[in-house]
Amino acid sequence: MSMNKAAYSYVTLLTLAMVLVSCGAKKEVIVFETPYGDMKAVLYNETPIHKENFIKLASSGQFDSMLFHRVIEEFMIQTGDVSTGKAGEAVDYRLQSEFMADRYFHERGALAAARMGDQYNPKKESSGSQFYIVQGQTYDEEGLKERAHRREYLRLYGLFDRTLKSKKAPELIEKYNFHLNKYQEDTTYDIGAAQENLIFNSKPVLEKLYGDLTDPGYSETQKKAYAAIGGAPHLDGEYTVFGKVVEGLEVIDKIAAVATNDRDKPLEDVRVTVKVIAVSEKEYQELIKN
Repeated sequence: MSMNKAAYSYVTLLTLAMVLVSCGAKKEVIVFETPYGDMKAVLYNETPIHKENFIKLASSGQFDSMLFHRVIEEFMIQTGDVSTGKAGEAVDYRLQSEFMADRYFHERGALAAARMGDQYNPKKESSGSQFYIVQGQTYDEEGLKERAHRREYLRLYGLFDRTLKSKKAPELIEKYNFHLNKYQEDTTYDIGAAQENLIFNSKPVLEKLYGDLTDPGYSETQKKAYAAIGGAPHLDGEYTVFGKVVEGLEVIDKIAAVATNDRDKPLEDVRVTVKVIAVSEKEYQELIKN
């Protein structure tokens, strides 16, 4: 009888210890405090470089009172320039890209790293601090084809521009100058259409220099998400998505709707402070179910 009591007491204590440990386990959640309300986001473990860097900046107060300095309705809201906030000085480093476009993509609410264009940043490295939150639009099958076309053009354009500057392909320089001269002779010449055709027709030359440039298209998961909640599909595989807003999505819409100037900067300051809070596993699971 005493042995059974002892065994029962041991199991009870072990169970209690496990419960206490479970209750003590905390998950990190990001809170964006804005004049239009708060948003909560989670960061992905599969993008550890971006996650660690983001938490470091937020926890040290460098993300306090920053401006949303670029806002484009039905596309995204951008911030993270710490020189516009209490930090007062921009960061001067980049982060290695962590693309996982098949799993984490630019659906509505996606949190992604900004970066310089391919012509200046061929490795597609992320800004050390600037990021954006996707609002986007919904897309059907035909709309996604157009977005894939746009994504391919942007990728090829970056490589084309890089190639011109490096002078690796003289034949491309000659063709580019041909169209440029035609436009200078006649300003009604559609230089935009001519340039787009030239860039797509230059794909074989660019592939010899940079490898296969076939656009990957969109998975069924991506197609369903872009049709149901929307996003910015042409950015997939080009910018690192490292988190997602899981509460307060309506705040994105409110900020995206503010009046802006011709450089997409809000006419009136919209500031954000980013904090890191700890929640229980149960709270975390409730958040990511939304």
